[in-house]
Amino acid sequence: MPATTPDPVINLLGQEDLSRSPGGRIVAWALTYGRYIMVGTEIIVLLAFISRFSLDRKLTDLKEEIAQKQAILLANAPLEADIRVVQDQIIKIKTLLADQSKPVDIFQMVTSLLPQDSYLQSLEITSDQFSAEVISGTTDGFGQFLTNAQSVKQIAKIDIGEVKKNPLTGLEFKITATLASDKKKGK
Repeated sequence: MPATTPDPVINLLGQEDLSRSPGGRIVAWALTYGRYIMVGTEIIVLLAFISRFSLDRKLTDLKEEIAQKQAILLANAPLEADIRVVQDQIIKIKTLLADQSKPVDIFQMVTSLLPQDSYLQSLEITSDQFSAEVISGTTDGFGQFLTNAQSVKQIAKIDIGEVKKNPLTGLEFKITATLASDKKKGK
């Protein structure tokens, strides 16, 4: 077989005319640099399309991880609530232990105020006052108790409630005393 000769290439644009006219310059630029721009743009689009698969996989993994951690948090919610309750109780206990000596001191102070013929029927102590029901055998015991109570610097105010005379026990009365604050004690 004889060798075939290639068909001649026909160029319809003509090389001389392209560099002279403004339209020709645009066509020449589009044929040279435009190709590179188009290929570069296609590469960027392909990279964005390929990276979408990895980003979708990461998003799915993050959603699964969040769901797992939420399940762990929900499973541990009762335990956390119990821990918070215990922590609150520990704080309350520490507060009580810090103020533990105050009621004992108040009790000792009230009992030291009682004369020999008087005794406590009940005693209620709060943070800033105490109330006591006292039974005194004589009016002198009643008077001595009030004098003793007024002489103590830790008591700021004394209110005497109802006083009854019982023929078997003597005078029964209720006293409410407001304690002086710590600021007043320090001065």
